[in-house]
Amino acid sequence: MAERAQQAKEAATQKADETKQYSQEKTGQVREQTQGMAESAKEKAQEAKGTVAETLGKASEAIKEAMSKVTGGGGEEGPGQGPRS
Repeated sequence: MAERAQQAKEAATQKADETKQYSQEKTGQVREQTQGMAESAKEKAQEAKGTVAETLGKASEAIKEAMSKVTGGGGEEGPGQGPRS
């Protein structure tokens, strides 16, 4: 009976070691995937930042153009000081 208990103990220890090794492998895989996803998200955020900056620049230029037309050319003259058509 002591022999069977010893065998059971050894089998349990082996199974625990296998489970621990499997868990460590999966943890490493998840860590790698997470790092890849984080890097991808960071790259996408940088792309979005560039796109937003470009869009804001275009919007700013469009507003300046519109204001120039509304104020009569927007040169040295202020509003109401230029010739009216």
